[in-house]
Amino acid sequence: MLGFWEREDVQQHRKDAGKGGQVNEFSGVVTDIREESRVAGRQRWQMALDRTEFVAGDVGMLEAVARSGAKLVVPVLGVVMDAAGEVWHVVEKPLAAGTRVTGRVSG
Repeated sequence: MLGFWEREDVQQHRKDAGKGGQVNEFSGVVTDIREESRVAGRQRWQMALDRTEFVAGDVGMLEAVARSGAKLVVPVLGVVMDAAGEVWHVVEKPLAAGTRVTGRVSG
């Protein structure tokens, strides 16, 4: 797994792409999930992907297609990096490991 591998490359790509609310899109696969917190019956989860364009401070969406064909949309509420350098996407509803996603970074 690559971890927070391309931070400078991702930032340069964003500079090259320009500003003005541009949405960066990428494809990836969920590699791991873990519970971040549980407060008053509400859970928050962290999901790791095999590749990402999200960096700390970003928000956006992850989209997937369920086996039933239904489109799943999961808001990314934040992004954190652990001590090992792995990037975790903070969500309220996780997707299963192995799920293919399309990510959209909106800011």
